[in-house]
Amino acid sequence: MIFRICAAAAVGLAAAVCASPPPASAQESVAVEIVNQFNTLFGRHPHTRANHATGALFEGKFTPAPGASDLSTALFLTGAPTPVTVRFSNGGGIPDVADQNPAIGGIRGMAVKFQLSDGGETDLVMISENGFPVATGEDFLGLLTAVGESGPDAPKPIEQFLGAHPAALAFVTAPKPMPVSFGTLPYFGVNAFQFTNAAGEARFGRWRVVPLDGEAFVSDAEAAAREPHALADTLRSAVTEAPVRFRLQVQVAADGDPTGDATKVWPEDRPIVDLGEIAITKALDTAAIENQLLYLPTNLTAGIDISDDPLVELRTEAYAESFGRRQE
Repeated sequence: MIFRICAAAAVGLAAAVCASPPPASAQESVAVEIVNQFNTLFGRHPHTRANHATGALFEGKFTPAPGASDLSTALFLTGAPTPVTVRFSNGGGIPDVADQNPAIGGIRGMAVKFQLSDGGETDLVMISENGFPVATGEDFLGLLTAVGESGPDAPKPIEQFLGAHPAALAFVTAPKPMPVSFGTLPYFGVNAFQFTNAAGEARFGRWRVVPLDGEAFVSDAEAAAREPHALADTLRSAVTEAPVRFRLQVQVAADGDPTGDATKVWPEDRPIVDLGEIAITKALDTAAIENQLLYLPTNLTAGIDISDDPLVELRTEAYAESFGRRQE
């Protein structure tokens, strides 16, 4: 039973496709091997992301809160509202996957691209879980490989991996109820970043985005009966009536809180800084522009820098590799 739960839930991975991965070249990085393994698990589909393949695009604006620049000099935290392009997604590498598909593992994504007033951009990339199953690229590759090697009659590799990685076991077995829409779910930046203000004061923090009107979920029975793309369709319908709003926040680390391990969730008593409001105002033609967009955790602006978390740069390399493949 534990295999069936974990193989479906392990960061949105499908146990249904379990071919052995092709041998990796000695020159291939861990990030490239990770993309290879996603393509092995889900197949390689033209013009499709290796993970979070099914998404929906929206536009809107970010309005900074008073005092947001006390945390960072980032351009979007001062002055007038900043246009944003937001992508919501289901986990896994299956194109056009239904919201209820167990291969998703209950994982949703939210990526925000800020179009800055100086002509530049900066990105936020988040998931619907607070924390990550592993702390390194090597362990993430190990998790994906264990899923690929584990069939219904041979659960031992994934069970062995999860037995040796309690954070991964906790991640994949945590309850993940179905939200009403992509707009009724909180999202978390699982990696730490360094935020620096005009006085040169630097603090580490992790992004959070929370729905302004609160979280809302449906029952398991309701989820099973819904249309396959209800998360996106419900949000599209909602924005025709009024903007769907989120609060952009940063949870600030205390001295001694680990910044280089995404499995280590900081205690809830750490300060939460309110940076402003993201208002989703319009649905975009996802099919027309999807393949042009690339969201990168290291696409940063002055006042925000990476931490010692090794997953930040690894994610950027993997996303860039996936982007190159979907241009072919």
